[in-house]
Amino acid sequence: MSEASQRDASLGEASVGEATLRVSGLTIRTPHGVELVRDAHFEVSSRELVVLIGPSGSGKTSIINALCGLLDERDGAWQIEGRLSYGEREVDLSASRSDMCGLVFQGNALFDDLDAGENVKIAADHAPLSARAYDSSPIMSLLSDIRPEQPIASCSGGQKQRIAIARTLIAGHPILILDEPNSGLDIISSRRLAGIIKTICTERSTPVVIAAHHVDDLLPLADKVLLLDTRSRTIRPVAAEIGAIERAMMGLDLEGESALIAVEAGASSPQADAWRSYAKAGHPLRWFARYFAEYFWVLCASPFMLGYLGLGGAILGFVSMWFGFNYHAFGGYLKSILHDETLAGIGFVQTTISVPLIASILVVARNSAVICADLGNRMLSAQLPAMRNLHISGFRYLVVSILVANTLSLTLLTVAALAMASWSALQTWQVFFPDQPSEFWQENYFRRLLEAGPALYGQLGWVFAKIVLSSLLGSSAAILIGLRPKTSVVSINNAIAKAIVIGVSLTLVSHAFFAVLQFWG
Repeated sequence: MSEASQRDASLGEASVGEATLRVSGLTIRTPHGVELVRDAHFEVSSRELVVLIGPSGSGKTSIINALCGLLDERDGAWQIEGRLSYGEREVDLSASRSDMCGLVFQGNALFDDLDAGENVKIAADHAPLSARAYDSSPIMSLLSDIRPEQPIASCSGGQKQRIAIARTLIAGHPILILDEPNSGLDIISSRRLAGIIKTICTERSTPVVIAAHHVDDLLPLADKVLLLDTRSRTIRPVAAEIGAIERAMMGLDLEGESALIAVEAGASSPQADAWRSYAKAGHPLRWFARYFAEYFWVLCASPFMLGYLGLGGAILGFVSMWFGFNYHAFGGYLKSILHDETLAGIGFVQTTISVPLIASILVVARNSAVICADLGNRMLSAQLPAMRNLHISGFRYLVVSILVANTLSLTLLTVAALAMASWSALQTWQVFFPDQPSEFWQENYFRRLLEAGPALYGQLGWVFAKIVLSSLLGSSAAILIGLRPKTSVVSINNAIAKAIVIGVSLTLVSHAFFAVLQFWG
């Protein structure tokens, strides 16, 4: 029988009454023109667990990202051909992205700013309506030993992996794909995880594809094994035996102990009832409020940030008053004859120019670093692709929240810095003039603003324009730099430095531009 005939026959073996995942004519070329796979065909039936193997760097992750619609094209355009079908749905991969496959990322890609329950809840709130009728009991069995309020950082590797699987299942994709799910797990955790995946596969009639290097714990449960052949650039079946895999992988050492494991259901554990409430869908709008509150706290309302801007305002108020009266060439005249005019000038410049500029520099520099570090970490840990795979709008929740929170932050913190600078200026002035009443300082320090009448709103408008433009430009630069691909902690550090320099530079230009317009003529 010819190869084409064998392929056509294999594609026709789908079990009656159950949907089958079919991939046909799959060809993938990287943006650099490297062909990863050529005209590949394979299928995975419902209740079937398939292991995809291949040498390191052969393109397994790129292939599963293509099936999940998650290839990153910022470094160039990928060339993809082929069709993916499941039941009555069919996707032309050359024309559109597939959203049929739910991906459990290598490294989990959990949202580390959310606790375990919130990681599941956010997926439930964004799941399609058709997915919300699923029985959640098999999913609850994944989480039987995890408290919903448990921080992600305190979870073990196996717990993190099971949370990631539960989150992906809750999102309602009909097909489950896992990238190196047993990476970094000990033998016991790896075997337990393999058993759980197989149980989900059979109980939910879900086709499962696992891309893995270490397969000895998966083979007893695998229905078949597919090899990404780097010589012929095809995907072909191999026997689900260690010896056959070793020969197919050209001597790759995959020694390991294989054993079939029983899986504890866990659906009746003490945590099950608590987890069921997290699996119920709610309104997604709460997550915008959740992320906005998180960013507003770290960018504005935290005690550290308030103290930081308060210190800056206090120093500026002291310096302007101390040096304005004490070290000016006409200091004697300023303290006597021109006392009131000096106060009025210092107050006007400090309120409309100095404090808004210094506050903008301090806030933009610090918040650019925070924003870039946050988004850079999300890029490095694959959290943003995970959001897209879970139907979660990263732009709405992250980018919009950051822009709004940062603009509100700079506005409020500038007001706080103005208040602190004025208080500090008053205390410093009273050192020079202990016999003068504070009313004299108040009348003259704000005199030019109060005498402006209706023009006061124009002066405040210029100050507000400086603040808003500085915030938007600084945070936008930090967002764009933070969202660029990250390959290591060093790349995040370099991005942070770049975001600070660009953000502060844009702030200086913005304030200079509006200052010229404000006092032109």
